[in-house]
Amino acid sequence: MKTKTLIYGYAIIFSLSIQFSIAQNRTIELWKNRLQTETREIPKTDILLNLSKEYELENNLNESLIYATQALSLGEKANYKKGMAFAYLQLSLVNGKLGNKSTARKQRNKANDLLEEINQHIGNDIVQLQKQQLLAEEELKKDQEELALQKEEAEKKRLELEQKNAEVEQSKGEIALSLQTINELSGDISEKESMLLKKQRQLDKQADKIKILRQEKAIQDLALEKQKVVQKLMLAIVAGILLLVLFLLILYFNKKRSNQKLAEKNEIIELEMQRSDELLLNILPSELVDELKEKGTATTQYYELATVMFTDFKGFTQISEQLSPQELIEEIDYCFRGFDLILEKYPSIEKIKTIGDAYLCAGGIPIPNTQHPIEVIRAAWDILAFMKKREIQRQNQAKPYFEIRIGIHSGPLVAGVVGVKKFAYDIWGDTVNTASRMESKSEVGKINISGNTYQLVQNHFACHYRGKIQAKHKGEIDMYFVEKPLSNNAEL
Repeated sequence: MKTKTLIYGYAIIFSLSIQFSIAQNRTIELWKNRLQTETREIPKTDILLNLSKEYELENNLNESLIYATQALSLGEKANYKKGMAFAYLQLSLVNGKLGNKSTARKQRNKANDLLEEINQHIGNDIVQLQKQQLLAEEELKKDQEELALQKEEAEKKRLELEQKNAEVEQSKGEIALSLQTINELSGDISEKESMLLKKQRQLDKQADKIKILRQEKAIQDLALEKQKVVQKLMLAIVAGILLLVLFLLILYFNKKRSNQKLAEKNEIIELEMQRSDELLLNILPSELVDELKEKGTATTQYYELATVMFTDFKGFTQISEQLSPQELIEEIDYCFRGFDLILEKYPSIEKIKTIGDAYLCAGGIPIPNTQHPIEVIRAAWDILAFMKKREIQRQNQAKPYFEIRIGIHSGPLVAGVVGVKKFAYDIWGDTVNTASRMESKSEVGKINISGNTYQLVQNHFACHYRGKIQAKHKGEIDMYFVEKPLSNNAEL
């Protein structure tokens, strides 16, 4: 679109320049004279471009190509980007006429790039062009007034010349009469000859005056012709300025429209980035999302102390046989959505994942804190209450329901993101395995915690010691059932 606009604007300038082809030869001579006297690089670049355009209008393409090439070289030397842009445009136009299409296209693209670069100065250029137009109009008005005065003076001279011619004719009559009188009277010949000579000198003076007046008239005619040429040149310059203003306005509005489209695209990209961030935040902790966006990878972190909670549905296989696959998925989804909403109330707990009918979360990550054992037990108590309410609903509907077991253990672990596809935040370590054993050794509707966790929460919750219980691959572990909060703790 920009290339078409450039060609269209340049074609308009070319088509209107044809109207002034009568004065082309004189214009070329004027530009060449200015080129010889001009020493500044930027004005000299503009003169070379004008000469190239004049030769192009005469269809002298080789000369046009030479001057355009010189203008480009001088513009590059002076870092005159606007001159370089129009030099490339002129070279593109001449090469196009010569049949060098590939070269013309490359030069036109270079011109477009330069015009894009200097486009931010369009407003200043338009103001300068308007000032130049006003100055040109004032100069033209002054020249027209001077021309009118010259015409008036020429008319006066013409009337004087006519009067002098009449006087000469009268003098000729007087001389003839004098000669006749001399012959008739046979007067003093010497005196008559003297008079004749005197009259002859007067006639010579009159002839000289007539010659001078004719010379003055020729000079005035030449001045009038020169004025006409200047007027045509001024008209050509004004027309060129107007076309350039129009061309720059077209570029300005095209740029404005392009910026508007770019802003719309940027807004769409911003919305997509927000959606992407929301998806990442739904999968990963916000701290890891920031690290992934900044570095492209997330560092695995070691935590000296965290609290892990596992939940599991008792008799899941038997209950799943009583439900259709769709009903089974809907019921699991309902329960796990409820767990997610409960965890949102506790800022120290991070959901890790679901494994079949098991739900895994951990407290104290990714930001370490001291409240995670207490908040994990509070969340477990809320989950028990949620499942009890669901049990009553399902019983009223005469439908099977899930019964939940919960296990909790505190200890060190490693957390982070591994791999390069399908990112997932996960935790590893013996603490995770022990928490799983706490869940498997728990009972329906109970929160089973390890001795480690009990040491951290014994001042906040009343717990029932179950003794040392054998756990798979772990040996005997002290286990406790959480019964209720202590009196000095907030009610669950």
